[in-house]
Amino acid sequence: MTCEPADNPLSVQFWLWGQDVLAGYLEAYGFQKYLNPCGKGSSIYRKGGVGLHSSAAWLMAAHGFVVYSRPSEGFFWLEDDKTLPALPGQAILVDCGWGLEAFGTFVQTYEAWIAQHAGPAYRKDLLRNLPIAARRSRAAWEGWVLHAGNPVAAVIE
Repeated sequence: MTCEPADNPLSVQFWLWGQDVLAGYLEAYGFQKYLNPCGKGSSIYRKGGVGLHSSAAWLMAAHGFVVYSRPSEGFFWLEDDKTLPALPGQAILVDCGWGLEAFGTFVQTYEAWIAQHAGPAYRKDLLRNLPIAARRSRAAWEGWVLHAGNPVAAVIE
């Protein structure tokens, strides 16, 4: 139930978030930066029920959290976010399509904000310079972000 690499838009999104951290956009969007509780590795960014780390992304759902694990390219269900970004043994693997749907609205809203605040050239330049590993997923990312006529279309065309 992991996502197929070429069909996984999150490989592109994670790289973009990394660039956004460097440019200060995650914090400008309202994310707060926290040290990794494990004492090493990248910081954790949180906003409301959303968390981002270089190895995982998670968001609050009706009765728990949907978690994307970057190393496994899989989605999981957890009752709470106390152990994140580390996945506990009781994490339940869920369908990739369901996980992408759960994250879709957040990512589309975020990308619309980036387009408005950073301008269209910012994302266009980043997409032109995707690392090789993320290039295979660009079409999947574009389709995912453009879902439902998102105004980001002008940015990537």
